[in-house]
Amino acid sequence: MLARVPLFSHLSATEIADIMRLLRAQTIEAGEVLVRRGDVASSMYFITAGEVEIELSNRRIRLSDGTFFGEIALLHRANRSGTVTAKRKTRLLVLDAQDFHALLQRVPGLAAHVHKTAKARLAESGDIAIAELAQAAHGDQPVAE
Repeated sequence: MLARVPLFSHLSATEIADIMRLLRAQTIEAGEVLVRRGDVASSMYFITAGEVEIELSNRRIRLSDGTFFGEIALLHRANRSGTVTAKRKTRLLVLDAQDFHALLQRVPGLAAHVHKTAKARLAESGDIAIAELAQAAHGDQPVAE
C-alpha cells in the first residue's frame, strides 16, 4: 500500500519495509474526530481504507484510500490547522512524529519529497493556510494540517 502512495513511490522495497516497521494501525468509526484544529501534532496518517474530511478555516477537503495527511504539522512542528473527522469507518496507518523526523534524516530523498508535497498542499489550500504557516514560522500562531 505504501508503494502506491506518491510520497513513497520512489523508495526501494527495503526503504518501504523500514517504514512499515514504524507504522501502527488505527481504526476510527464514522463521525469520529481524529484530530482537532489547535491540537499538538504528534503523528501523520495514511488512509488504507475509508474516508476523512479535513475542516480547515476556509474550506473542507475529503481524502480517501491511499492518501495521507498530517505531514505539514510535523514538518513545521506546529499545531493542527484543521479538524479531521471520519466520514465512514476508516483504517489508518499512523507514523509518530519522532519516527517521522528520524526517517527524514535517514532518507534525504524522502525529506525533499515530503517538503515538496507539503509546499504543493499549502499552495492548493489557499492564501489563508500560507498566511497561517508564515505566522507559525515567526512564532505568532502555531498552525498546521
